[in-house]
Amino acid sequence: MELLVTGGAGFIGANFVLQTRRERPDVHVTVLDALTYAGNLSSLDSVKDDITFVQGDITDTALVDRLVAAADVVVHFAAESHNDNSLHDPSPFVITNIMGTFSLLEAVRRHG
Repeated sequence: MELLVTGGAGFIGANFVLQTRRERPDVHVTVLDALTYAGNLSSLDSVKDDITFVQGDITDTALVDRLVAAADVVVHFAAESHNDNSLHDPSPFVITNIMGTFSLLEAVRRHG
C-alpha cells in the first residue's frame, strides 16, 4: 500500500507517520511537507530511511496531483495551525487550509 501523508513533519502528522511505520511496516509512506514554522524534519529521523520525503507546498497542484496519483490512501494534516498568527495575517490560513485542501481534494477526485 502507498500512503501519502500531507503535513507529515508537523507534530500530529509526524506521530502518525511514526506509528504507521511501527504498526504497519508493509505500508510505504510518502510525506509531503512545506517545512514551515510547524514542520520539523528531524521528527522523522527514526524513519527517514523507510519513507519518502517530499518538501513542497500543498497548493502546488502539479506536485499534489503527481503524489496523489501514486497513492492508495491519503491522510491530510497539512495546515496553518498557529491561530495567533492569523490575527496579524490571515492570508496564509486561507491559502493553505482552504486552497491547499481544495487542491488535494481535486487530485483525489481525479485519481479516485
